[in-house]
Parts: sequence; C-alpha cells; structure tokens
Amino acid sequence: MSHEYTKKIDTTAYHDVIVCGGGFSGFAAAYAAAREGADVLLIERGFCLGGVGTQSLVNHLLGAREFDLPNGTYNTCIGDVFDLIEDRILEMDGGVDVDSIDLDLPPHGWYGGLGVGLIFDKEKMKLLLEQMLSEVGVHILYGTDIVDVMREGDRLLGVIVHNKSGLSIMEGRTFIDATGDADVCALAGCDFAKGDEDGEMAAASLEMHVENVDHEKLVAYMRKTRDVRFRALIEPLKKSGEWTFPYEIFISVMLTKPDVFMINTIRQVGVDGTNAESVTRAVLNGREENFALLQVMRRHFPGFENATIREIAPTVGIRETRRIVGEYTLTVPDLIEAVDFQDSIALSAYGWDMPNPKNPSYQPFHGVKRKSPYTQIPYRCLVPRGVDNLINVGRSVSAEREVLGPLRVMAPCMAMGVAAGIASHAVCAENIRYQDVNVQALREKIVSYGGFVDRAQVKIGK
Repeated sequence: MSHEYTKKIDTTAYHDVIVCGGGFSGFAAAYAAAREGADVLLIERGFCLGGVGTQSLVNHLLGAREFDLPNGTYNTCIGDVFDLIEDRILEMDGGVDVDSIDLDLPPHGWYGGLGVGLIFDKEKMKLLLEQMLSEVGVHILYGTDIVDVMREGDRLLGVIVHNKSGLSIMEGRTFIDATGDADVCALAGCDFAKGDEDGEMAAASLEMHVENVDHEKLVAYMRKTRDVRFRALIEPLKKSGEWTFPYEIFISVMLTKPDVFMINTIRQVGVDGTNAESVTRAVLNGREENFALLQVMRRHFPGFENATIREIAPTVGIRETRRIVGEYTLTVPDLIEAVDFQDSIALSAYGWDMPNPKNPSYQPFHGVKRKSPYTQIPYRCLVPRGVDNLINVGRSVSAEREVLGPLRVMAPCMAMGVAAGIASHAVCAENIRYQDVNVQALREKIVSYGGFVDRAQVKIGK
C-alpha cells in the first residue's frame, strides 16, 4: 500500500556551500571551503563531528603514512588539514605522536602499516573539530537527517531535512555529499554501484573498547611469537568449537592509555548500511557478539585476562555501500600500474584491504603487487554525472570495488574533502559547474596549504 503525502515546507537557510555529513571528509570539506571565504553549512545527523572515527569508536586515522623503509622510518603523503589536526590534538594531550613509538612492532596497530596511524582521544577530537570549524565560521546543524532533495534540471536547489524543528529546506549554491553512502547523490538520481557483482558488501563492525589490559604481557607474547593477529591461538579454539565467529583473526589497537584497547575484530556479514532494519540488526547482534568475544579473550588471550568493556560503539562501522558513477572510475590496473593522473587531488598510503563479503578474513587482493604503495585520487572520481553543483567525497567516490581499500580510510577521505571544499568555493566565486573547475589551479591551491597531490611530493617523516 502506498499513500500520497503533501505538505508545505519552508526554506530556513541559504548558504554558498552545504556539506551533508560531518565525518572527517565532511569536516575537511567544510573547513577548506570556509577557509577560502565561502559561507558554509554542515549538516550532521549525529551530535558530534568525526563520523566513524568518533561515533563508531575507530579512534585511529589511517592512510596518511606508509611504513616501507628498511631503517624503520616512514613516509607521509597527506599534509594540510591532517597535519593541523595532528599538531593540535597532540597539544591537547589527546593523541599519540608516531615519532614516540617503536614502529617495528608497536601496540598501536601491531605492525608498521597500522602503527603509523594517528591514535586519538575521541572526546578531545570531537571538541577540536568543532573548534576548528568555529574558527573559520562554519555553521553546524546537528541531529538533522537529509530526507530528500530539490532538483531542477541539472542543478540541486536544496536539501529537505528533518530534525526536532520538523521538516525544512536548506537551499544552497553548491552541495557536498559527505554521507559516506552517497545518500544525496542517490536522492538526486545519480547513477551508482553497490557492493560486488551480486550486491554483497564487505562486513560491518560494531567496535568496542576494553580496559584493564595488561599491555606488557600482550606485547611480550607478540614480540616472542610474532603472532600479531592471534591465528595460532584461534586455530585450536576453532577445532574445539569455542571459536564460533565467522572470522579468523583478532585485531587490537592500543589507544591513548596503555591499558585501553580498541578491538577491531568482529566482522558482521550480510549488513546493508543503507537499510535501517539491517543496521539495527547489526547493532543488536554486534553488542551481543562483543560480550561473547570478551569472554573468549579473557580465557585465552595473553594480557586480556582481566579486561572489561569500557564502551561499545553506539553506531556500527560500515566499510562499503554505494559508489557513485563519476566522470572517471578508478580501477585496479590504475593501482597496480601506479598511474599518474593529471587531475590527482589527493594521495593514500593505505593498502588493498577490501575483504570478501562472505569470508571477512580473506583478502582477495592480498599479495597483489603494486608499482607504488601510494594511490593517486583523480578529481573526476569525486564528480557525479548528471548534476552540475554536486560533488561527492569519502568512500563512495567513483571506483571499482577492490580499489576501495586505500580510498575508504579516514586520512585520504579528509584529503578528498579538502579538494571538494576548495573546488566548491571556486564554483561559487566563478559561477561555474564542478565539471568546469580549473583542476590545475585547484591542485596548486592544495599544495599551497601543504597538501599532497602527486607521488613526487611524498617525504620521509612528518
């Protein structure tokens, strides 16, 4: 049964740039656009910024650095807003300085590739992101869902939103979809892909943090055995029937206190992050599964004998949903051959990491060699077809599914946001389409702020 519903809705705001979503990509987009002088509104359905980094408890920014040097140092490839955040969160005593840890086998990720991530205190990060947007004059609207769009021809006129004030329309000149799921693009009628060829998507994770961990005992076991994912411990538990989970590895990350760890272990298959009932089931099942996992950890994993749950995420972490069909689609051969793009606006130092939807411990592209560990992200991948004043950032950009690994983590998402924010100011100032942005001028502007657009810029250390 269907019903026709009609209601008059008032316009309550008009802005140059409307950013939809307050994760790290949306934050960076809003910050960069306002820094250029645009009047910016950021709409977020939750009540903090940072997306999965704060709301889903993934307090670990990855993709900004590559640990690939024989002398134990690292390369960096993001810069600009990422560096600003890192410097300021360290000043607040709210993060871990990568230069202060042993990258050979650190508790912050357990091997170099993850050890060079930025570990942060989520409450201090929430405060910092809000302070930074306030400093450049961004308007923030929390507790607000985007329910539809107003489109006329090839342009969006506004987004229809709902919050405690009811339904209203936010009109704007340009729109940045930073929802992670390409929600605004889908509402606008843009083409998109979703999941693999069968529509199946990578597993979701409801994260938990545990405390009272004996990190010295844990470190001693890992350094002695190099069994950093506990495969040797899990295998006999599988045979005995005690390990009943659909994954075969254990992932833990030390946070800002030595006895507090993020457990990025559970993998929930069959979750559709664009379906409300599916996400609800993931939260319900994930909460129960975390408690069950904790009991196994306490009985069998060194250092976790006295661990207790500090917090379970209020929102489930989603790795994959929609991907827009953009002006260009980044491909697997592009990564393998390390293609240089003239319109590259960001880099990522992260690897493949796109698990099989039904077997979440299996990485189909694990071991596939690439000519460079740094992925260049073309501007055209951010621009959906068919709408002139809409741009998309984050893990829903135009790319083949297997390419999402290096694109979906937070540091490169932030870099994409910066590019979209600067481009949005240009679209407003010059009264042009996103398709007509002078990409070379955009690249020069990104570099002028300390951002990276080409592999040649990659440098050792900070």
